Amino acid sequence: MKSFLYVLLRAVCAFVIGLLLVSNPLSMTTTIVQFIGAVFILLGLTQTLGYFLPKSKGDSMLRPIFPFVGLGSILLGVVLVLMPSTFVTFLMYLLGFFLILAGASQFISMVLRRNVAPLQWWLFVIPLLLFCAGLFILIRPLESASLPFIILGIGCLGYAVSELILGLRLWYYERQKQKEYVDFEPVEEAES
Repeated sequence: MKSFLYVLLRAVCAFVIGLLLVSNPLSMTTTIVQFIGAVFILLGLTQTLGYFLPKSKGDSMLRPIFPFVGLGSILLGVVLVLMPSTFVTFLMYLLGFFLILAGASQFISMVLRRNVAPLQWWLFVIPLLLFCAGLFILIRPLESASLPFIILGIGCLGYAVSELILGLRLWYYERQKQKEYVDFEPVEEAES
């Protein structure tokens, strides 16, 4: 019975996580960016504080002139925590721009080289898909950033259903096996 409760707990947790990811992927995107920002702040604080703490004589050669990396980490962390949507939008615009460039460059390269080596029409589909993906990202940057979380959420929901079905089947099988089990007492052999 304990194992079924663990299976049920795992299924419920996966279902809740999946439901949160599917129902509100945009807020999950910003939450994860804020979490990453908090980690950058903590790392920056430890580096900066480590700079100002007294060092042993052997560490003086490795000590930087000023803790630029630590302060940069703190600054990046503050930006991520305070402006996660702006940061995600900027990254998505950058990604969209690079996808458009990659798709267009590959398409033009294939058109220019098609007389050197014959190319089938379906080879041109991938550069066009890259170009279209870049356009979609430029038009809807936040929605495209939350798409992986929607897919992850759907995966969690599928896992929850599968785990629950497997747990119920195993529980049912164990119950049937317990009903078939007959307790018996050992028979003592008669002395001759």
